[in-house]
Amino acid sequence: MSARDDATPGASDPAPAPARRPGRRRDESKDELILQAARELLMERGYAGMTMDAVAERAGAGKATVYRRWPSKTDLTVDSVLCSKQVTIDEVPDTGSLREDLLSIFTMASRMKNDELMTGLLTAIRDEPEVRSVFHEAFVAGRVRLARQVLERAHQRGDTAPGVDLDMLAAVGPAMVHYHKVVTHQPMDAAFAERLVDTVIEPLATGRPALLPEAR
Repeated sequence: MSARDDATPGASDPAPAPARRPGRRRDESKDELILQAARELLMERGYAGMTMDAVAERAGAGKATVYRRWPSKTDLTVDSVLCSKQVTIDEVPDTGSLREDLLSIFTMASRMKNDELMTGLLTAIRDEPEVRSVFHEAFVAGRVRLARQVLERAHQRGDTAPGVDLDMLAAVGPAMVHYHKVVTHQPMDAAFAERLVDTVIEPLATGRPALLPEAR
């Protein structure tokens, strides 16, 4: 019998490496809570007042959890905007009336508090290029596309004037809303929405003169 055979089994073998403990799995359920907390704080306090610590407290998450997912406030704000619910053409009822279709967009956007989120982002739009880019896509380009789809639907019903430039007209509403909120700092309320539709968009789309509110 050799010395090797005579040795105690395993005596000269290297010690087995300790089994690796599985890493802590990411709790996906926290993501939406954190993003929702960020959106709420942006609406309540604006970009300057929304802090990572406040988001963690509102979401019931540890600060390390927030920073592990989003290293900076800008990153968190960008994802908050990207994940915010936007109105789609499938959600806009076909009422048979261009006026009612357009006003329903405002009603749905109000329920989603998108205009409040838009107001909270004003400082970030000016100072943070990444936020400005996603803001433009969600609140400007996205709304222009939606308006274009609603106008196209009205055009197919025969509700628009011959030769009307739907692409140009689709940009009018979002541009005026942006001016109303960003430049004049006034709230986007139902009265403004009705005035915009009744005196600007519908007359331009149909070629009919604007009607005063009492004439409706």
